[in-house]
Amino acid sequence: MATQKILIVNDDVSDAIVTKAILRKNNFEVSGIIIDALDAIQQAGSERPDLVLMKIGISGSASSIEAASKIIENYRVPVMFIVGDNDISLLKRIKKLNNPVVVLKPFSEAELIKSVTLAINRHIAEEKMRQSRDEANIDPAETGLNNIPAPAITINKRGAITRINKEMEFFTGFRKNELIGRKFLSLIDTTEKNSGDEDIRIWPDKVLIKLSNGKTQRVSIFTGFLESFGDNFDEQILVFKKETGEVEFAVKDIDVIFAKVLNSLDDIVFVLNTEMEITHYNQKFAIFAKRLSMSKFQLSRPVYEIPQFSKIANVNVYEELFKNAREVKQVRKYGSGKDCMYMLFKFIPLETNGKTSHMITVMRDITEMQEARQKTGVIYDEFMKNRTLIKNIHTAIGDIRTALYGIVKYVEKNPDKLRDSEFQQVAMLTRHAEKKLLVFDNAWSKYETQLNMLQMNAKYKFDKK
Repeated sequence: MATQKILIVNDDVSDAIVTKAILRKNNFEVSGIIIDALDAIQQAGSERPDLVLMKIGISGSASSIEAASKIIENYRVPVMFIVGDNDISLLKRIKKLNNPVVVLKPFSEAELIKSVTLAINRHIAEEKMRQSRDEANIDPAETGLNNIPAPAITINKRGAITRINKEMEFFTGFRKNELIGRKFLSLIDTTEKNSGDEDIRIWPDKVLIKLSNGKTQRVSIFTGFLESFGDNFDEQILVFKKETGEVEFAVKDIDVIFAKVLNSLDDIVFVLNTEMEITHYNQKFAIFAKRLSMSKFQLSRPVYEIPQFSKIANVNVYEELFKNAREVKQVRKYGSGKDCMYMLFKFIPLETNGKTSHMITVMRDITEMQEARQKTGVIYDEFMKNRTLIKNIHTAIGDIRTALYGIVKYVEKNPDKLRDSEFQQVAMLTRHAEKKLLVFDNAWSKYETQLNMLQMNAKYKFDKK
C-alpha cells in the first residue's frame, strides 16, 4: 500500500514540526507545512494529499474554515481540524463541513494517529459509497454536463433547472440541491433591463447572474439543446462564460487602448484585484497559462483555487504586496541544470481612491541574461586569477632587479675588481640587464593602466547585468 500523504496547515511552526515528526514516525508522508489559509487551498489542489491537517485560527486573509470548505468542495480532499481551548465555540461551524474529524489540544501521539487514521478511512469509505451511488444512477446527460469545462446547467420547458455541473457550483457558490428545481430566471439580476421590450430576452446574451454571496457577475450565455427520445428537444443547455480578462477590454474605449498596449508588450502581463481574481491579461500570458495547463474557466476563478498558479507565484506574496503597496522586483528560477529558466517579476500596485485596488505583474524571461551574467562572472574570475599570476611574475622580476642592483653596488664599491676581465664582463651584463628591466618597467606601467581600465569596465558590465 502506498504511503499516505498529509498536508499540515499550521502557523505555529514549532508545533507543526513536532506534528510532522509524529506522522513520519508512524509511516505517514508529510507533503509540506503551510502557514497561510489561501496557500493551503492552492497546495491542496496541487498536491492532492490524502488528508489536510489544519489548525483552527491560522493567519491570512481567509479563515481556516473558509479554506477547508474550498478544499473539500473543489478537490474532495478530507480536512481534519486541530482545535485548541480558545476555539471550542467554532465546533458547530466546523461540523457543517461534512462533519470532519476533530482532535483537541493538547493531544497525545496515540490520539493524533488514531484521529488521522479515522479521517482517512472515513473519507475512503465515503468515496466508495459515492462512486457506487453514481454508478447506480448513471445519467449520461449529467456526465456530459460535467465534462463541459465551464459553468453549465440544463433547464426544462418550464424554465426550471434540472441539472448543474460542478463548475456551476464553484461559480455561483450555490450547492446543487439549492438550484435544482429553481426557476433559472430567478438567478438573473433584472436591474439592468432596458426600456421597451422588457419581457423579451434573446440568447446568446450578456446578463448579470446572482451569486450566493449576494454579489452579481456578468456572463455571456451560450445555449444548446439536450436531445432525447428521437427528435424531441426536452431540455435546454445553458453554458456561462465569465466576462473577465481580455473580454472586458471592449467595455470602454480606455480598455480597448489598455488591451492594445498590453498585447504590444514583449513581456507577460496580468492584473490581480484584491479578491485575488485575474481581471486583465495580455495574449502572452494566455499562452503562458495554457502551457501550465490553466483553462479559461480556471482563469475566471480566484488564483488560490488554481493549483497551477503556484508555479507562477504563491498567493501570500500578493497578500504582502497589497499590504505594502510598493513596487517590487524578484527573480525566480524554474527547473535545474541545462533546462532551468529565470524569470524576472515586477509587481506594480495601482491605487483607487487612495487604496491599492490592483496589482500588475510583469514577467520577463531573463534566462539568456542570467546565463550571460554567469559566463561573465566566470570570465571575470579567470581574469582576476590571471592578473594575480602576472603580478606574481612582476614581483619575481623585482626580486631579480634587487639582486642585479646588489651586483652593481658591489662593483661601485670595489673599483679595483674592474681590472679582472671576467668581473668586467659580469658588470657589463648586469648593466645591460638593468636597462632591459627599465624597458620592462615602462611596458608594465602601460600594461597595468590598461589592466585597471579593463577591470573597471568588466566589473561595471557585470554589476549592470
